[in-house]
Amino acid sequence: MVQWGIDRWRLVWRVGLRPGSPSAIAMAIACTAAATGIHLAINLIRPNSAIFAPYYSATLVATLLGGASAGIVSMTLGGVAANWLFMPAGWGTSPLTTEDLVDLILYGTSSIVIICVAESYRNVLQRLRREESTRRLLNGELAHRIKNILANVNAIVSQTLRDYPDLRQKLGARILALAATNDLLIRSDWQRASLRDILTAELKPYDQSQFELTGKSVELPPDVAMLLALVIHELTTNATKYGALSDANGRLRISWRVVAERLEFQWIESKVQPPALPVGSGFGTKILNSGVKPLGGTVNTQFAADGIHYAISLPLAERSRVGSHDISHLSSSEDEAGFPRASSATSYSVADDILAGRRSYP
Repeated sequence: MVQWGIDRWRLVWRVGLRPGSPSAIAMAIACTAAATGIHLAINLIRPNSAIFAPYYSATLVATLLGGASAGIVSMTLGGVAANWLFMPAGWGTSPLTTEDLVDLILYGTSSIVIICVAESYRNVLQRLRREESTRRLLNGELAHRIKNILANVNAIVSQTLRDYPDLRQKLGARILALAATNDLLIRSDWQRASLRDILTAELKPYDQSQFELTGKSVELPPDVAMLLALVIHELTTNATKYGALSDANGRLRISWRVVAERLEFQWIESKVQPPALPVGSGFGTKILNSGVKPLGGTVNTQFAADGIHYAISLPLAERSRVGSHDISHLSSSEDEAGFPRASSATSYSVADDILAGRRSYP
């Protein structure tokens, strides 16, 4: 019963009551009664304290929850209660003193100001809630459309590249990686996505004894989450083909921490054959270099004797990031990683890159 009352109060406080309804009037009476009880308790400690003070709060709460009409009811009942319970004896029969008249005028004008301001705030809040509900509905529809678009893109890729099964599988997996991270962001209302959730989703098909995840919970901003989703997918694909996940004895250790609002991400493969140096630059290299650096990040790649080590550093604070167009120091035709810069006339094509014979190796 107590929990029901608490839940009911939370609902009323969040949604409010219909102005002029019996519930709104009852709320005004309850607010005035609560203020009167508080006033009586204060009088036991300090008699003849401010007569009207507790009723200002009652008027404010009643207006916020039940509208202007409830505020007027609470103001009126508060004035009557203060008159009969807390005014000095003989106040009703003797002429009003200047001090009493000033108190009444201040109470009336202050209460009216409170009602006007609270009603305005209530209307704005109600409008924002309606807009928020509409926004959530539109976001849900947009998320549904995005999932359908990604599914259609995956189907088009599969049909177009049916004669290239390896390429079809690679592009399909990358699209699915984007879709999985997109779902994580949608569930968080496009605010944050958990790094551990991204890693868990990507490494779920593999033997858990072969990899280790070390790091506290980190919520990534949308742009960082989408980028790391692709990076992690490329690194996982590479590890499955050539690295730690391709050998039963291989081990993969992934760790991360946040230092000075920067994510320090480590991907370390061990107990594998010495890795061959990459030939050319594929999609993974482009993501690691061209994707990380525009966000103000850095990448360090080491080809150790027993595996590949990657160290990625990315800023998590919006103010510390470099804008995606802040690349004026680069040449007009190439980016920092040596790839053609995207423009309205030219763009980088993953399919063209792989079909041209470049090896997709991060």
